[in-house]
Amino acid sequence: MEKKDVPELETAWRAFRSGEKDAAASIAHHRDTRRVCNAELHLAWADLLEELGMIPEAVEELNLAVRDDPDGEAAVHRLSEIYLDQNRPDKAAQLWERLAQRHPENPEYRLKFGRALLEAREYPRAREVLEQAHKETADPRISAHLRELHFLEDEKGSENTPESTDAHPMAPTQNQLVVFTSLFSGREGVHARQWLSPSGEAGYTPVQEPFTPKVAENHILGNITVGIYPVRLDNTVNFIAFDLDLAKFAVRAAITKKRAWDDAMNRVHQAACRLIEAASEYDLPLTLEDSGFKGRHAWMFLEEPVPAGVAKKLGDLLAGLILPLPAEVQVEVFPKQGSVPRESLGNLIKLPLGIHRRTGKRGMFVTPENIVIQDPLGFLEAAQRVPRRTVYSLVQKLQSRKVISFPGKGKPEPAKPAKPFETESEKESAPLPPVPEAFDLDRDLEFQTLMLKCPVIKALVEKIHQTYRIEKDEAMVLIHTVGHLDHGPEIINELFERCAHADPTYFLKSRLKGNPMSCPKIRLRVPSVTSRVACNCTFDPDAHLYPTPVIHARAAVGAAGAGPMGLTVDSVQFQNLVQDYLKLRKQLRELTVLMGKYENRIKSVFDDAGVEFIKTPLGNLKKVVTDDGAVAFSLEL
Repeated sequence: MEKKDVPELETAWRAFRSGEKDAAASIAHHRDTRRVCNAELHLAWADLLEELGMIPEAVEELNLAVRDDPDGEAAVHRLSEIYLDQNRPDKAAQLWERLAQRHPENPEYRLKFGRALLEAREYPRAREVLEQAHKETADPRISAHLRELHFLEDEKGSENTPESTDAHPMAPTQNQLVVFTSLFSGREGVHARQWLSPSGEAGYTPVQEPFTPKVAENHILGNITVGIYPVRLDNTVNFIAFDLDLAKFAVRAAITKKRAWDDAMNRVHQAACRLIEAASEYDLPLTLEDSGFKGRHAWMFLEEPVPAGVAKKLGDLLAGLILPLPAEVQVEVFPKQGSVPRESLGNLIKLPLGIHRRTGKRGMFVTPENIVIQDPLGFLEAAQRVPRRTVYSLVQKLQSRKVISFPGKGKPEPAKPAKPFETESEKESAPLPPVPEAFDLDRDLEFQTLMLKCPVIKALVEKIHQTYRIEKDEAMVLIHTVGHLDHGPEIINELFERCAHADPTYFLKSRLKGNPMSCPKIRLRVPSVTSRVACNCTFDPDAHLYPTPVIHARAAVGAAGAGPMGLTVDSVQFQNLVQDYLKLRKQLRELTVLMGKYENRIKSVFDDAGVEFIKTPLGNLKKVVTDDGAVAFSLEL
């Protein structure tokens, strides 16, 4: 390896990390690595080229890496993923075949080889490879692939029908496949495929392969039916979905009677329409789908991933808006979990536009009038996505309204029967039950004083307001301090109701008695909080009390709700307001200094390049010179 090769790569990376992508791309374009024999260097170049979006060049470097290290699994794996994304499974199969031949003792390589053959629809070779691997290992993934192969071979006779040819009325374009995978992407590296046994039983098998445009295409063409696990590895999601179905007893009662079935499905559809109408009041777009069997799906697409707990909370609150439901209708919210352990997958949901294996019916988008949308892929291209900030703000708004929280699937509350001879006008004029008012945290003197005097409690409360999350140790600190206040249960419950995934056991029914948590124990519980705030209060030693934040609150309350120094809730609230204002002023000063540094660096880039504007993903960043000669920057969207 020539010494110049590594510095050249490092220079390109520095340019890329500094935002100078054009400079990095220019260096990468003029690289000369074909005569270099170093797989590690080729992999490093491939990393940069993929970041720059130079996929053909990345493929070249990965092929060079395989050339220089034929046993290098990393290069083969990455190269095969690109080939699968490019709808070239035959090339991926060749890579894994060579590796499997070199290392026959490794069943993982034959599994990958068989998987690629399945994608290439080379079913006889796939069966030969997978059955041989199955003889030598009990890997359940191989059994799953063989089961899937059985159904795919059964369907092969229909390859020349519209369901599997370019003449298919829903044949997607490459851009539509990218949009589809973007909207419905979930857990990385895995998806599920629906199967149907000869006895008519349907189920799903996890497939340890990513959800690629090729997989999406086979789903849309009807070759396979795909389900997605919504919760990603970082416990975020790209969509919220509502699954409205007939309950099992209603399915059994109506499945053989067309009129009864149509009536029951109409009730499901009307419930879905109520959900869409309720969401529209908050400007939330929902996309309605006939799921292909016994219900409707309603999809909410997100502009960027949000924590699964927050998404679930919003979904539950929206579903609560349409309760009670008819006894035969039930609704599930996806994601069903606020978080999923890394070793688990969570619950899956079937994707739209695929064929339900049990009914043979395709899941199609429909209007509230139950009219099928004729161009579903074009419809998805124009689908609205909900901004992240809207999700958070609506959770807070719906929480503050005390909307009934959705209990989940299982036993939805049945509608109460109408009174005998009750007329529609009497129903409409019946008074609504009063909605309990939320406890006003801002008007509680003890709590406001605690927030003013204890920076740790204030930091935990601010975290709830900003992130809608609370960890166990943080919750314990709040419970065993705030829970001792006169209105402790009301305050605690109000705070935790704002959290997206608060444990139900955190909520209090009555005020805590005994000793509140001490300051040293708080520092032991939440060191990440106490180490970054001024956790060093001094208490009167003559009081013979061990240190605890509750002392601050107790000292604030005197006769008639005023402290010994004439403190009132308004004065304490004002001090809290001033404290927050000064904190923001400090942050503003720090941001102003930081902005100046960044603007100087950006100005240098403009000056060195001799340009007046630079294209960015958000628009053109333009240099503006004011009348007094100062340089500023504006973003033209």
